[in-house]
Amino acid sequence: MWIPHSVPKTTFHLFIPSNEFVSCRLATNEVEPVISSVNFSWTDCMPKPLKLLCLDNIAIHFSLYPEQLFEWITPINIEYIVETLSTSLPISLVIHVPGDEYWRRRYDDTWSPNNVNSKRNSAVVSDTVKSLYITKYVSEIIENLEPGYVDETELSEMLKVCSPFVTAIDCKQLRIQSSMVHTLADDEPRGILPHDPIHINMKFILSVLKNIRALSLVYGSRKFTLEPPLYTPEQYNLNINDMETLGCGLVISEHLTSLAITKSELNMAKFNRLLPYLMECHGLEEINFSFCKLSSQGGKSVAHFIKTAKMLKLVNLCGNNIGPDGVESLSFVMLWRRNNNYQAIELNLNMNNISDIGAKYLASALASGVQPLTKLRIRNCNITKIGGLNIAQSLAYDCGLRVLEIDNNPLTLEVAIALHTTLKTNLNITHISIQNCNFPQSITKFLNNVAFYNRHGKRSEFIYVDIEYLFNDEDVEEENILLEDETMESEIIENDDKEGLM
Repeated sequence: MWIPHSVPKTTFHLFIPSNEFVSCRLATNEVEPVISSVNFSWTDCMPKPLKLLCLDNIAIHFSLYPEQLFEWITPINIEYIVETLSTSLPISLVIHVPGDEYWRRRYDDTWSPNNVNSKRNSAVVSDTVKSLYITKYVSEIIENLEPGYVDETELSEMLKVCSPFVTAIDCKQLRIQSSMVHTLADDEPRGILPHDPIHINMKFILSVLKNIRALSLVYGSRKFTLEPPLYTPEQYNLNINDMETLGCGLVISEHLTSLAITKSELNMAKFNRLLPYLMECHGLEEINFSFCKLSSQGGKSVAHFIKTAKMLKLVNLCGNNIGPDGVESLSFVMLWRRNNNYQAIELNLNMNNISDIGAKYLASALASGVQPLTKLRIRNCNITKIGGLNIAQSLAYDCGLRVLEIDNNPLTLEVAIALHTTLKTNLNITHISIQNCNFPQSITKFLNNVAFYNRHGKRSEFIYVDIEYLFNDEDVEEENILLEDETMESEIIENDDKEGLM
C-alpha cells in the first residue's frame, strides 16, 4: 500500500483523518507519532526491504533486461517498478511497460503536468494513456522531420516500435527544408520562392504506421508573427507533389476512417491530384478540409469524391470561400447519395459565401424528403431573408435533419416566424443555433427550448406558444418550465471540436 496510485480511491478517502483528533500522550511533553493516511512520505524514514532494493536496481539497469521481464515478476512488483522507472529512457526500451501509470508520469515529464484525460480529442482513437502518449510522441517527431535530412533507417525502426500503439497522427505543422526559409530585408522585394516547398514524404510514414485510423495534417504555418524576421507566405505553400506522396500513403492505409487537411494552401488543382487516391479509400467516414482555399471549383471536386464514398458521414468545408455554384454541386450529390441508399451527411459550410442562392439549393435538398443531411452548419454565410425563409420552410418536409446552425446571418423577423411555424410539427430538430440573426430574444429562447425538449423526448410535455405571445417573456416563462435549466446550459453540441475554430 506504499504505492499511491495502487490505493483505491474509495479506500483513500475513507481513511483521510479528521481535522479534529485527539493525540495519545505518552508524557507531559510527548506526543505519539501519528501516521497520516494521505502522506506517503513516511516510508522514506524506514529502511528499504531487500526486495525493494532489488527492484530499484532493476529499474536503474532496465536496459539490460529482456522484454519478458514483466511476465516474470508479480503484479505488485510491477506497480513498484512503474513508479520508479526513469521517464527519460528511449521509447524502444520502455514500449512494453504495461498499464497507464508510467505513461502518465512520462507524459507529465515530457509536456505539461496537466490532466492527461483532458488532452484527448477526436483524432485520438485509443482510450489508454499509453496510446495517447505514443500518439503525441510520434506526431511531434513527424512534425519535426526536415525533408532531405531524414535517416529513413533510424526513423523506420522507431516507427515500427510504436506502430502497434499508434492509431492516429495529429501534426500541427509540417516542416519544409531550412534552406528554403528565406528572410527578407526591409528593402528587398516581396517575391515568390522558385518553387513550392516539399514536405516530408507521408507515403513512407504511412507505410510503417499500418494501424492509422485518423490522420490530421497542417501544411500551413502554426502561427503568424509581425516580429522580425518576416517570412513570405509562399514558404507555407503546399506543393502539388505532396498530394502525390500523401495519396500513395492513403491508399495503403487500410484502416483509415478520418482524414483532415486544414489551414493549408489546398486548392482545386492540388485536391484534384489527391482525388484519384481518395477514391480508393473506401473506408473513409470523415473528411475535413476546413480553412483551405478550395473555392467553388474545389467544392465541386469534393462533391465528386462524396458521390463515390459510400461510408462517408461527415464533410467539413468550413472557411473555403465556396460560392453558390459549389453548394449546388454538393446539394445535388447529397440527393444522389440518398437516392442510391448511401448514408446521410453531416455538412459543415460555416464561413463560406453561399448567399441566398446557395441556401436555396440546400433547402431544395432538404425539401426533397429523402433526408440527405443529419446536421447542417451554415454560420457566417451571408444568408439573408430569402435564403433563411427557404431553409425554414424546407424543414416542414424533412425528417432527417437533427442539427441546424445558422448563426451570424442577417436574417429577419419573418424567418423567425417561419421557423416557429415549421418547428411546431418538426420533432426531429434536437439542436438549433440562431444567435445574432436579428431575432427577438424571446423567440430565440423559445426555439432553443423546442429543440431542447425534442432532444430529451419530452415534446409532449411542452406547450407550444403562439407567436403573438412570444414578445412577452413573462407569459412564456409561466407556461413552460424547462426540465433542467442547468442541463440545457451545460449541454454542448458533440461535434463542435471538428469545426477547427478553436
